[in-house]
Amino acid sequence: MSEVALFIHSTATGPFMWRPLLADLPEGITPLTPVNRGYAPHDLLPRGSAFSVRDEVAHLMAQIPPGTTGIHLGGHSYGGFVALTLARDMGLPVRSLWLYEPVLFGALRAEPQRLSPEVAAQVADLYGANSMLDEEEGGSEAWIERFIDYWNHPGMWASMPEKARAMTRPVGWKMFREVCSVSTEPQPFAHYQLDVPMTLVQGARTTPPAQAMVSRLAEVNPRAVVDTLSGLGHMGLLGDPASVRASLQRHWERVSA
Repeated sequence: MSEVALFIHSTATGPFMWRPLLADLPEGITPLTPVNRGYAPHDLLPRGSAFSVRDEVAHLMAQIPPGTTGIHLGGHSYGGFVALTLARDMGLPVRSLWLYEPVLFGALRAEPQRLSPEVAAQVADLYGANSMLDEEEGGSEAWIERFIDYWNHPGMWASMPEKARAMTRPVGWKMFREVCSVSTEPQPFAHYQLDVPMTLVQGARTTPPAQAMVSRLAEVNPRAVVDTLSGLGHMGLLGDPASVRASLQRHWERVSA
C-alpha cells in the first residue's frame, strides 16, 4: 500500500509554504509539494494565454506516482479549489482532505440570495465596476497590489521588499488566471460533497467571503470539521505556521482514529 499527501499551494506563493507542516506526517504517507503551473522560471505563462483549473489538475495528476493506493489532499485558497476538483472529478483514491480556506467564488456568486449583506458587499466590490476579472488590468502591478492587499491588509504590497515584488511581477498573469478560475469555474457547493474525512480550516480574522465559503462547504459535507484558528487571517499559514501545523496534526489524528 502506497499513500501520498499532495499539498497544493495558493496564488502568489509556492511549495515553500508547506515545509513547516511536514515534519510529523503519519508513517507510510509520502508528502508531495509540487510547484503549480506558471511559477517556475521556465514555465511562466505569457500574457494573454488561457489557463483553467483543468490544466492545473492535469499537471498535478502527472506528479502522483504510479501505484499510489491512497491520496490525502491539502490545499490553501486557490490550492483548495484545485484539491476539491481533483477529489471530486478525477476518480482518485482520496482518503481525506485538509483545506485552509478554499476559495470557490464562482459557487458563492451563483447564490446571491444566500449572502449576508457584508459578504454581498465584498463580492460586489471584487466583481463590480472595477472587476478583478478585467483582462486589460489583470496581472498588472496595480492588479497584483489590489490582490495582495485584499488577502492581507491595505498597504501590504507597498511594504514588501522590492526583491519579493520583483519575484511576483513575472507570475502576475498566472495569478490573474487563477483568480479567473476560482471566480468562474467552480460548480455549486453541493457538487463538492465527498464521503471522506475533511478538515476545513479558517482564520478567525479572515474575510467574510472566505468564512462563507468554508461554511457552505461544511454544510454539504457531513464528515467535515471546521477548525477556526484564533488570531489568524487568510494568510495564517505563512504568518503562524505553528498554529496551522497543529491543525494538520489534529486532522491526522482524526483520520487515523
